Amino acid sequence: MKKLLTFLFFVLFFKQAAVSVNQIQSLSPDARISMLTASPGPALYSAFGHSAMRVTDPFTGLDEVYNFGTFDFDTPNFYIKFLQGRLLYKLTVGSFNQFFFEYHSEGRGVVEQVLNLNQEEKQRIFEFLQFNRLPENAYYRYDFFFDNCATRIRDIVQNKLTPVWPDDPTPPDMTFRQLLVPYILHIPWIRAGIDLILGLPSDRKATPWEYMYLPDHMYYAFKHASLPDGRPLVVDSEQIIEQVYFPTRTGFLSPGVAGWILFVIGLFLLTKPRIARIFDRFFFSILGIAGIIIAFMWFISEHAPADFNLNLLWTFPAHLYFIFRSDLSKPKVLTQIYFVLVFLIGFCFVAGWLFFPQQLNAAFLPLILYSAIKGGVYGFGRVLPKRIQP
Repeated sequence: MKKLLTFLFFVLFFKQAAVSVNQIQSLSPDARISMLTASPGPALYSAFGHSAMRVTDPFTGLDEVYNFGTFDFDTPNFYIKFLQGRLLYKLTVGSFNQFFFEYHSEGRGVVEQVLNLNQEEKQRIFEFLQFNRLPENAYYRYDFFFDNCATRIRDIVQNKLTPVWPDDPTPPDMTFRQLLVPYILHIPWIRAGIDLILGLPSDRKATPWEYMYLPDHMYYAFKHASLPDGRPLVVDSEQIIEQVYFPTRTGFLSPGVAGWILFVIGLFLLTKPRIARIFDRFFFSILGIAGIIIAFMWFISEHAPADFNLNLLWTFPAHLYFIFRSDLSKPKVLTQIYFVLVFLIGFCFVAGWLFFPQQLNAAFLPLILYSAIKGGVYGFGRVLPKRIQP
C-alpha cells in the first residue's frame, strides 16, 4: 500500500510539473527582453543601484519586471539571519507600471538595455524566468559580492546565451572594496562601518566577470558584450526614467574628525591620570565592542567577505576585560604584558599603514595611534616620567 501511494505521489507530482511547463506561453516575434539598471537610491540597501529584467510582449499585453533583489522584513529573526548571512532573497515578479511608479517616486534613474535576441533565445530565457518564479525555486542565499540581484541576471545571460564579455573593465584593477567607494563617499560613517567589517577577501582584485556584482559595471559589460555569432548583446539602450535623486553628503562630523577629536582629548588627559583612566575605559570599550562585532562576523556569520579581518588585532574584545578588571593606577604584570602587546600591535599598524594587505580606513588611524600610546603608558608605566604614569 505504501509503495502504491508513493508511486501515485510521484505520478501526480510530475504530471503537475508537466502541466506547469506546458502552461508557459510562447512569446510573439515582437516580444522583447531587456535589462533595467537603476541608479542608487536613498536607502542603504539601494545605495549601490539595482538590476532587473523586463519582458514585454505587445501581442499578449505582457509587461513584467523580474526582480532578484527582494527580501522580506517580516521574515522570522530577520536581523539575526541577516547578520549570520542566512537571509534568503527571492525572485519577485511585478508589472512594469509598479516598477516605474516606485523608482520614479524615489527619483532614481533607470536605463533599459534591450537584448539582441532571436525568437528561440527569447523563449529560452523567458521559460527559465517562469520556472524560477515558482515558489519552490524563487528563494536563494544572498551574497553581496557573488550572488545578488545583478549577478543572477549575469548568470542567466551567461548560461543561456554564452556571450563574449569585455576583457577590460572600467576602471581597471580594482578590489571589491575599492569598487564600493564611489557609492558611499557621501556617507562616511557607513563607509567606515563597512571598512571595519570587511576583511581580507574584500581586498582581492576583482576580475572583469566579478565587476558585474555592481549594476553600473554590469551595464557597462552588457553594453560592450557580443553574442557568439558576433551580434552585439544589446541592440538598443534608452533612459526610461530620468534621475532626479543624487546622493549628497550627510552630517558635518565625519568619523575621521571624530577620531582625531578623541585623540586630542586623550593626549590632553595624559597629564591628568585619574580623568584619563575614565576616558580610557570609554575609549577601549568602544574598541572592544567593535572587536566583538568583527569576531562575530568572521567566526560565526557566513559572510565570507568579513573573514580574516585584520581590524580585529586593534579592536580585540579582551580590551573590555583588562580595561575594567584591572587596577590601571597600579597595573599588575599580566595587565602590563597585555598593554605592551597593544602598544606593539598599534605601532606595527601605524608604521606599516601603507603596506598592509588589508586596506584600512583613514578614520581608524587616530584610534590605533591613541591605543598604541596608551598601551605604552599602561605597559611601560614604571619607566615613563612620573607625571604621565597611569
